[in-house]
Amino acid sequence: MKTSIVKFLAGMLLVVLAPSCRKYVEVQQYGNRTLLNTTDYQFVMNNREDFKLGYILPTVVNDDMATTTASHQATWGSEIKNAYIWAAEYYVQGQSDVGWNNLYKQIYTCNEVLYGVMSSKNGTDALKREIYAEALVQRAFAFLMLANQYAEVYNPATAAAQVGIPMLTTPDLYQPLNRTSLKNVYDQVVKDLQEAIPSLPNTGTNNGHPGKAAAYALLSRCYLYMRNFELAGEAADNALALKASLLDLSIYAVGNTASFPRSLADPEILLYKVTAGTFRSELNPELLALFATGDQRYNLYTGTQSGVPGRSYVRGNFTFEGIYTGLSVPEVMLNRAEVYARAGNIGKTVELLNTLRAKRFTSAAYQDLVITNVADLLPAVIEERRREFMGTGLRWFDQRRLNLDATLSKPVSRTFEGQTYTLTPGSNRFIFPIAQGILDLNPEIQQSPR
Repeated sequence: MKTSIVKFLAGMLLVVLAPSCRKYVEVQQYGNRTLLNTTDYQFVMNNREDFKLGYILPTVVNDDMATTTASHQATWGSEIKNAYIWAAEYYVQGQSDVGWNNLYKQIYTCNEVLYGVMSSKNGTDALKREIYAEALVQRAFAFLMLANQYAEVYNPATAAAQVGIPMLTTPDLYQPLNRTSLKNVYDQVVKDLQEAIPSLPNTGTNNGHPGKAAAYALLSRCYLYMRNFELAGEAADNALALKASLLDLSIYAVGNTASFPRSLADPEILLYKVTAGTFRSELNPELLALFATGDQRYNLYTGTQSGVPGRSYVRGNFTFEGIYTGLSVPEVMLNRAEVYARAGNIGKTVELLNTLRAKRFTSAAYQDLVITNVADLLPAVIEERRREFMGTGLRWFDQRRLNLDATLSKPVSRTFEGQTYTLTPGSNRFIFPIAQGILDLNPEIQQSPR
């Protein structure tokens, strides 16, 4: 069934006019601008506000969060409450999924740029290719994030038959919206990134623009989710060879974070993305117990705030720019460390972990991590990822993929309004439902496995 994707991708036509309309409207009208010059497409890709926004629900469903106080839970919206207990449905009639809408809007915008920039006027070929490459990376990021929310958990043995997402690669507003296989989605992400890399600068003009380092970082994330660990390590090496700077948290004092760098000045950010809102919850005591004395991620990033019981994640209060969820140097380092750990390389794993940890502790408290048993390597990396990604929602994507690691997957239980709910390994509740309003307009998408 071909239905209008205009409603499916809320508000997207506000971004640009389709270049195909130009043959009907040759005269530039007052207050209206078609995409004609190369700089027009550059302005579209410069829209930091549109490209920065992503998800919210992964910050709710992951096991970092563990508020049990019913009075606080009562302050949440219905979709947050439903997500918190991994319900079959999250949205009531009339509610929209901002995470879905944001990412598909970005895909549509990128498709418009990919469709027209190479034939645009008054631009050098090099500039056109760079803009084209940026659009490929941004689209790949959106595809990968959608697949890791609304599709099945990638299994290399069965990916060709697994449920994926609607994968839109042209700006056609009336194309079929049937889900493609999960393998097709990941293949497209890899293809986009490999095509983009040669035309990108080493780093973007700012961290809202992807450069080679960001593209390699995303490729590393993609391969890690695909369980292609060798290629995940190679991509991480390529990214770190271009940018490996870390923020030294030891120089900041608790209660005095006014000098904390804003996003554009943060040396760790490779591609700036933030959540589409902030979910406030008490942090899981199990998570907090993972922090050693002097770990500045605990000292600085957790604290008390009005209306939230216990300790919560307060990093977003430093600059009020949102919760960072994009690509970063620490993620790439931990991707590489995980690959080394899975290969049993004690020296390289510990070296990377200590390089990161040395920038995370107060100078007085820091001690090198020592691991002598190969069996302890992978759990150590996963725990470090949990500390490093606390509050960002990235933990949810780790929980999903670790379903395929028998020694690392585990059931998660939480209490909501006095009742206990449990998410078991392999459950379809690791897949987000599609909002009913989207299915009403586009039934060919079909509901996620429940």
